[in-house]
Amino acid sequence: MTDIIIDPHLSTVCKVLTEMMRKLLIVLRTTTIKEKVPSQDSNLISSCLNFLRIFLSRERIRLDNRDACPNPEKIVMTYLAFSVIWSLGANIVDDQRTLFGEYFRNQMKLHMPEFPKGDVFDFGISKDHQLQSWSEQLPKFEFDPKQNFFEILVPTTDTVKFKYLLATLMYNDCNVLMTGETGVGKSVIIKDFLMKSEEAIVSAFVNFSGKTSCRNLQDAFEGNLEAKRKTLLGPPAGKKMIFFVDDVNMPQLEKYGAQPPCELLR
Repeated sequence: MTDIIIDPHLSTVCKVLTEMMRKLLIVLRTTTIKEKVPSQDSNLISSCLNFLRIFLSRERIRLDNRDACPNPEKIVMTYLAFSVIWSLGANIVDDQRTLFGEYFRNQMKLHMPEFPKGDVFDFGISKDHQLQSWSEQLPKFEFDPKQNFFEILVPTTDTVKFKYLLATLMYNDCNVLMTGETGVGKSVIIKDFLMKSEEAIVSAFVNFSGKTSCRNLQDAFEGNLEAKRKTLLGPPAGKKMIFFVDDVNMPQLEKYGAQPPCELLR
C-alpha cells in the first residue's frame, strides 16, 4: 500500500493494525460475541484494509500537507479506529456490540488516549476528519407534499450512518452486503441512496424470490446493460452501474445445499 498511504504513516498503520487485529480477532473467536453471518478472519481484515485504502488515499487526503492536515497522526488513528469498528464490528449481533465496543476501546486507548466515551458505533467522521456523533450530522428534513407517502424517508442517525458507509464503499468499487432483521428499512435506505446518488451512477434493482433461477439473474443483468462489443456488456458511456439485489437469501436450496443464483453472484 506504499503507493496509497505515505510513510511514516504506513508504518504506523501496519504496526497498530497488526497488534489490534491479533487481539480483537481472538476476542471475536473465543468469547460469547456472536456474528450475524459466519465470517473468515481474512475477510474481516480485507474489509478493514479496504476502508483504510479509501480513507487514506492521496486523492482523498494529503497527509503531507501540514496546512490542510495540522495533526496527521491523529487523523490516521481516527480513520483506523473507524475502519476497525466497521469491519470487525459490523457483523456482530446488535445486543453484543456494546461488549465488542469495550474490548475495542481498551485497545484503541493505548494508541489514541482521547478516544471518546460512549457507544463506538455512534461515531462517524466529520468533514475535518474528526470523530463526530452521527446525531450531529443529521441533514435538515424538508417535506415534499408531492412525494409519495411510502417514498418519504425522514433522516435518522441510522439513515445517515448507513448512507455514509454505502457511499464510502460503493463509490470506490467495493461490494456491500447489508444484513438485518425483516422490516427495519434496509431496502428503503438503499433505494433512497441509489435514487439520490451521483450523476455518474446508474442503478438497477433485482428482487430475489424462492423461484429465482440463474437464468432470471442473468436476464436481469443483461437487460440493464448495453452491448459494447459482441461479447461485452456495460453501463452507458461515462457511467458506473450498481445492481441492488434484494432478499438475496430467498432462492431455494438445490440438492447439495447451494443456492445457484447466489453462487452466480459470487
